[in-house]
Amino acid sequence: MKLNEGMMDATDPDLSAFKAAGGKLIIWHGLADPNISSVASMAYYQAVQKKMGGAAATQDFARLFLLPGVAHCGGGQGPDSIDALSAIIGWVTEDQAPDSLFSQDIDSGGNVTAARPVYPYPYIAVNTTGGYTARLSTAEQNLRVDYLGSFRSGYETVSGWVDGQWVTRPGKS
Repeated sequence: MKLNEGMMDATDPDLSAFKAAGGKLIIWHGLADPNISSVASMAYYQAVQKKMGGAAATQDFARLFLLPGVAHCGGGQGPDSIDALSAIIGWVTEDQAPDSLFSQDIDSGGNVTAARPVYPYPYIAVNTTGGYTARLSTAEQNLRVDYLGSFRSGYETVSGWVDGQWVTRPGKS
């Protein structure tokens, strides 16, 4: 194990305990993020799908939304304002999984200047005669992302004060 490996990582694709506890997860990533490639989120989500029994089994509790034109945590040229909180609350309290998120671009005066739906990966919003329709992305439907990192279970660590010393040790699997 490398120094601090697992302490700051969020790369374990085994979310079975989270799912068993009734957890729901919305992951979103801006496709124009200059700091962290959206490919990392797509690769992680694919690793989760593989570990959790496929796309349908994963979508029961976790969904990935890719926001076109959105930079790191917002900004960019695409509509970057979403209400993922209401979506996750509806999913947890009413069992209404989000089939889309509504993204908006809001100017400094509070006016909406652009808006569009964002659909769960691997679906994209296609403009069809003035409205948007969810369509399976031909570029992403069979995409296999080769990621430089690794997604594996069992390496997580926990840290805390023990007898006046900061101690890091393997987490419980």
